[in-house]
Amino acid sequence: MELYYEDPYLKSFSSKVSSVSYSNSHALIALEKTAFFPSGGGQSFDTGIILGKKGSAKVVETKTEKGQVIHICVLEGKIEPGEEVQCKIDWERRYELMRAHTAQHMFFQCLSRFFPNLYVIKDNIDVGRHALFIRSPEPLDFARIADAEKLANQTIKEGRRVIVRWMKKEEAEKGDFRVKLDRIKGSEVRVVEIEGFDKSACSGVHVVNTNEIGFLTLTRLTHEGDEYTLEFEFGEKAKEFLLDMKRITMSASSILQTHPELLERTVEKLKTENLVMQEQLKELNEEVLSRLEPTIKGSVKIYSKIFSGMDSKKLMDKAGELIKEENTLVIIGNRGERGFLLIAKNQKMNVDLKKIAGKAFEIIEGKWGGKEYFVSGAGKAEKLEEAIKFIIENVGGLHD
Repeated sequence: MELYYEDPYLKSFSSKVSSVSYSNSHALIALEKTAFFPSGGGQSFDTGIILGKKGSAKVVETKTEKGQVIHICVLEGKIEPGEEVQCKIDWERRYELMRAHTAQHMFFQCLSRFFPNLYVIKDNIDVGRHALFIRSPEPLDFARIADAEKLANQTIKEGRRVIVRWMKKEEAEKGDFRVKLDRIKGSEVRVVEIEGFDKSACSGVHVVNTNEIGFLTLTRLTHEGDEYTLEFEFGEKAKEFLLDMKRITMSASSILQTHPELLERTVEKLKTENLVMQEQLKELNEEVLSRLEPTIKGSVKIYSKIFSGMDSKKLMDKAGELIKEENTLVIIGNRGERGFLLIAKNQKMNVDLKKIAGKAFEIIEGKWGGKEYFVSGAGKAEKLEEAIKFIIENVGGLHD
């Protein structure tokens, strides 16, 4: 018996044990009736505890196998089939998932009113992460997302009832609600309605009124092509997130010496200026690279330079050209998010390049790879100069 559908607010209950089996270090317990939700509709499972006369079982996961709810437990002592047990679900976890699931339904409906033809790929309603995965034929912009958030919070404040009903599958085919009939097992469909606002087929458990959600806000938006991931938060955590974002915005505005309402425009301007500067730096780097001159140490010609923001492939191509010259060693660094280091030699040179590389990359705390005459890798940018200085100072003593 599925008590979680009869009363989603049931925190504790008693039941008889139907069966106990074992898998590795876990006990698999089935009950005649249970309030432990086994996951569904994108919503994660319940956890809690089962107490018997001679033992206790910590429920770490709940799932359905062949139509039966199975409680995966860490068992201490003994629990036997047929005995009466006392059960308690982790209510704090469950209530977060219930609120998040209802919030997800409402948020999708709000988004749909500003972005037509959205399609739900899947949901992820878990503790600490509430996400909606959707496909959109048009880009999702933050202005309309903000309008959707306003509508969601207005609906929360209105305190609309959340109504659950069952209907026949053939009736659902004619229904005016979101349903993926190919995913429905059995002859009935469970429909969750936010009164007068949204209606969807769903196997998850929900709160009974939207005002229990408290408040809702988007916390992260990512996408790949037309597939979007929207993470959201609700209640006090949503308010804490917005306060933190306000602090960051105010701090960034102060650093950039602009007003908060002008921050977006200021960042766009800085981004454009940065792209121009990067292009200018690239041209300057390429000019310096084309005019690179060697220093002579004994019989060895050493081409050495540290660049910033240079295309690493161009540096490798240039090094490949230079080492065609006899007795030539090339040591080039490149500062970016990390420090790039390239060491190459003329193939006929009697120099143990890999021994040099081993010590140099140890200095920049990086990883490297390559051939006997050409190696490259990355490490700490601030230590490039020290590594290159070491190579130049020791090249004479590192022959085969």
